[in-house]
Amino acid sequence: MPRFKYLVILILLSLGCLNNVEDVSGVEQSDVSFMSEVQPILNRSCVGCHSSGSLNFSSYTSIINSVGNNYGSNIIVAGDADASGLVDVIEENPKFVERMPTSGNYLSGNEIQTIRAWINEGALNN
Repeated sequence: MPRFKYLVILILLSLGCLNNVEDVSGVEQSDVSFMSEVQPILNRSCVGCHSSGSLNFSSYTSIINSVGNNYGSNIIVAGDADASGLVDVIEENPKFVERMPTSGNYLSGNEIQTIRAWINEGALNN
């Protein structure tokens, strides 16, 4: 009989866990499309000043090959938004330069999260 009592308690505790739902608000998006989500942000906010030279945001190939002089490497580190120079300059308090775009029309939190998610997902040409 004591074993049955412990089994019932274990089952009741397990059932209580079914109601625990993880809060996923603020979790980065998944399956972000470069062409339909990221490129439009870049076109609207970056391409006006960065469409040639070492910082060129006009196409997937050009942004992947863009090099930030202050960052010592490509501004996109696929799979690591925190190590990507692009993310540094669009968020508050960049390490080396003033926040972009310099016009003061900064990207919204949602736009930044979209770019971060795309990079963290591997910066795919999708």
